[in-house]
Amino acid sequence: ASGGPQVYTGRPMRESHEHLKITPKEWEAFMDDLQQSLDRFNVPPAEQTELKAIVQSTYGDIVIGKDEAPETASAAR
Repeated sequence: ASGGPQVYTGRPMRESHEHLKITPKEWEAFMDDLQQSLDRFNVPPAEQTELKAIVQSTYGDIVIGKDEAPETASAAR
């Protein structure tokens, strides 16, 4: 599924995503969407593993936001 002759020539991942301040929770939602898409299109398990590893390798450059702490009952009032 990957490993072809194409070479990514776009902006670095961090530079492209830092203004979005993507949080770990948002990343997990994205990864869930990716999994659902791979399943929907019947991508074989070996290719799914390969693609998810490639995507996961970008985590440190893309996820820079912090998840907010849950509101306490007193703060919600």
